[in-house]
Amino acid sequence: MTAPDRLHRRPGLRSPWRLPVNRPSPYVRRQWLGREIRRLREEHGVTSESIARALGFPRQQISALENGHLGPDIDLVSGICDYLAVGVNRRAAIMDAAADGWARGWWVADAERMGTRQAIYADLESGTKTITEYAISLIPGLLQTPAYADARLRSEPARHGDRFDPATAVAARARRQSLVLAAGGPRYEAVIDESAIRRRAADPVVVAEQLRHVIAVCTNFPSVVVQVLPADTSIRGHSAPRSAYSIYRYRDPHESRAVAVDTLTRDMIHTDPDELDPYVSLHSRLKAAALSRDSSIRLLRAAAESLTPTEGASV
Repeated sequence: MTAPDRLHRRPGLRSPWRLPVNRPSPYVRRQWLGREIRRLREEHGVTSESIARALGFPRQQISALENGHLGPDIDLVSGICDYLAVGVNRRAAIMDAAADGWARGWWVADAERMGTRQAIYADLESGTKTITEYAISLIPGLLQTPAYADARLRSEPARHGDRFDPATAVAARARRQSLVLAAGGPRYEAVIDESAIRRRAADPVVVAEQLRHVIAVCTNFPSVVVQVLPADTSIRGHSAPRSAYSIYRYRDPHESRAVAVDTLTRDMIHTDPDELDPYVSLHSRLKAAALSRDSSIRLLRAAAESLTPTEGASV
């Protein structure tokens, strides 16, 4: 079999294998694999060109592997381990990461219709142990009601491609939520800026329903903790968060982590520890400055009541 014939092949399979629910994010596993392959090369003092010549693969394919691009070639990864005489345990970890990185999650088939940015988040949420978020202007997607999600998705058509379908996107968001709230799912913690609570991001009735939904989720699911960050609070070090972000911790043996930062045009994904630590440090300060769980629920209830009062309701 020639090198081109081996591209994106996994021995014994006709197509990429389906990702089990609790397996770590394929994206994160590819990033770890790429860093490990690069580390191996540097430890042995060899170039990607020399490996490419020895194994009969294009140099660009090794570069793609080290950059964590889609579909690591299992034959190539195995060949690199053989060429560099990698030890049994390290080889097993590398090959496991290659298999995980080759997987296709449920979000792949409908990525364009559900929104490619949402598909990235579904990937990152796979196999998490904890998900920690800071929301600066909107209720986080994992807490959104269908009506609120639909209003937000339809409000910014420029963020989506031609094949984007709001109904598919809302259904995908509901599926992501169900996986997080399922038995054995990750612990979910969110610090929500008060501006996201007060903002009329949809019809007032929809926003009120959304806030009551957050209260219900926090009440019914012990694994979910929401804290509101008051607008007038003092944050240690006078920190001023610049954007919304999500921090993911995984169940894999390496205890991998990732951070997704929400920007106007795209999502920035960080998996390098040096880029992760500042977000973890910032979040600890935000969490310390935010209201307690019970005080946050009281604020959410009062905000919902101010939008659509309910008969006999008390704050």
